[in-house]
Amino acid sequence: MSAPTKIEREQYAKLVGRQITAIIWEEMEGRALPILLLTGWDRDGNAATATMLADPAGNGPGHLDHNL
Repeated sequence: MSAPTKIEREQYAKLVGRQITAIIWEEMEGRALPILLLTGWDRDGNAATATMLADPAGNGPGHLDHNL
């Protein structure tokens, strides 16, 4: 196993202290996509959410998609 990159560590660290308050189900390419509704707000003032994707291109290990 490789070590997480600095960017990965920073991306995941933004979740520390938040709580999941709901799961919003959307659709992505015909499949159910869970979006986690978190406490607080994102950097644009919207409700904080996080979604786990395969990777930014959709073809590799986990990528946490959020705007925190």
